[in-house]
Amino acid sequence: MRIFLLSFLLLSLLSFTVQAEDEDIVYENAYLKMSPDLVSNVQGKNKYIRTSVQLMTNRADLLYQVEEHLPLIRHIFLMTLVDKKGEEIKTPDGKEALRKELLENGSKALDEKAETKGLLTDLFFTTYYVQ
Repeated sequence: MRIFLLSFLLLSLLSFTVQAEDEDIVYENAYLKMSPDLVSNVQGKNKYIRTSVQLMTNRADLLYQVEEHLPLIRHIFLMTLVDKKGEEIKTPDGKEALRKELLENGSKALDEKAETKGLLTDLFFTTYYVQ
């Protein structure tokens, strides 16, 4: 009887493992608000930027890896902002170009440090002031 139960359990586990490999894995998105807001001097007539940033990952289960390296990402963002011309990043096209550059720079830095690559999938400005 024990052998039968043990065999049944083993077969159940094997079929579960095979079934799990056949299914497509779907991950949930998660957002991480960078706090406090990013504040930096910029070049040119407009001397200052203040923005709220939300980072998106499609791996909610690995959000802790993004959180762990948030100081690094913040540093990369601030170093990127200080080189920007206020007049350029004030326009809609400039804002979008900056968003893409921050995402690329942040993703690259995170990929070098985190266990899992490709965690940052998008970046959103939730407030954005250039003066």
